[in-house]
Amino acid sequence: MISSLSGVDDDHMGSLIFEYEYAIGDYITFTKKVISGMFAGTYGFCLSCDSLKEAVLALSEMYKELKGAYQINDYDSDDYVLFEFAKQGHLKISGQVGGSHNQQYLVYQFMSDQTVLNEIILYFRNACSTAKLEG
Repeated sequence: MISSLSGVDDDHMGSLIFEYEYAIGDYITFTKKVISGMFAGTYGFCLSCDSLKEAVLALSEMYKELKGAYQINDYDSDDYVLFEFAKQGHLKISGQVGGSHNQQYLVYQFMSDQTVLNEIILYFRNACSTAKLEG
């Protein structure tokens, strides 16, 4: 199960990919891959189902209103993803891949349109269902 978001910012391509890996108890681990311009990074990203449900509700409200911001934080590090609406329904996707305690980590930002937000909402909703089937 993979979710892929992409966009262009100042002629630089950006891409955010979440790939479901496994669930242990109430926690789900994804592989998070980011491409931002000429830079790329991959790191594990862990969330509880409760955090995912909270994210789905908040992101759904943002999608409905086409405004607001919501940050999803990794359970194990200071890795995060921030979804933030800019003007005219454009969605700024920013964050960090890998913890800042690591020798190397990537801070990124790119713009996309609002349609990708619905994809991540559906993906996260399905991830909790998949985790419950495994458990």
